[in-house]
Amino acid sequence: MNYFIKILTYISFLSAIYSISLQEVYNESGPYLDYDKYIILEPNQIYTGGLGIYEGNIYINCSGSIIDLQEGTGIWVYAEEQIPSMLTIEQCTITNGEYYGLSFGGLSEGLVTNCNFIDTNFGLKLFDESNVDVTNSIFAYQDTYGIAVTTEQPILNTSYCLFWENQEADCMENCPGWGSVWTQLELQPGTGIIYDNPNFFDSENLNFELLDSSPCINSGDPTQTDIDGTISDIGAIPFNNQNCLTHGDLNDDNTINVLDIVKLINCILYENGCSICHDINNDNEYNILDVLEIVNIITINNY
Repeated sequence: MNYFIKILTYISFLSAIYSISLQEVYNESGPYLDYDKYIILEPNQIYTGGLGIYEGNIYINCSGSIIDLQEGTGIWVYAEEQIPSMLTIEQCTITNGEYYGLSFGGLSEGLVTNCNFIDTNFGLKLFDESNVDVTNSIFAYQDTYGIAVTTEQPILNTSYCLFWENQEADCMENCPGWGSVWTQLELQPGTGIIYDNPNFFDSENLNFELLDSSPCINSGDPTQTDIDGTISDIGAIPFNNQNCLTHGDLNDDNTINVLDIVKLINCILYENGCSICHDINNDNEYNILDVLEIVNIITINNY
């Protein structure tokens, strides 16, 4: 028992996770390739707050990490004819927003790929003459609409996306010629649109990995592939059909030892880096029972 207390004390000292301001990361980023700002966020991290983009060609890849809007406004992109602006955003989970998760206005352009929009008012908002392509993304649990096209001019192309339990409607748009009269925007299943539960691993605790029963698996754009070589998935974190190759080897060093226990306790205490592989006893929870299971594996196999 003293052994585990020492581990817990060690982890609590070394592994506390501090949120990082998205605006600070944006301010400190620089150009790369054809982008004015090129941003790769760290996986298994929580970034806080929204972001305003009003000029330039911007790239953001969240690597599966979370942007917690902390009940504030989200990421907005705006452009004028003399000051163009475009955002390419991938593998982000945007959540906990009072109004919108991501907004495009003016003459702005956007490419949204493999993102999750969870628990905002509008997941994605378009207005003015914005032009946005959305692929392989999830819109779930919004207070009002998954996607809201609030004026008549925007161009929206949506394919291979999933919608689930958005309170008012999945997609709404202004009726052309009717001003502020709204109508449901029908996205046809023929373009890869799914209306079903995404089956996240544990969304209440911000784990948006896909269970193996998820309809998102291999349901994305068939011209793209995931890291496991299969057809792309829908959502910010692809399901790895080859994951958990060695049961209990959480740091993938081909052995099971105290380092794996440390990694598991870090997951349990701080919800840092948790994945399906951390559920050692397959009960859909992370707790001391998983630690005991790893100890049992080490003991039986004399690692």
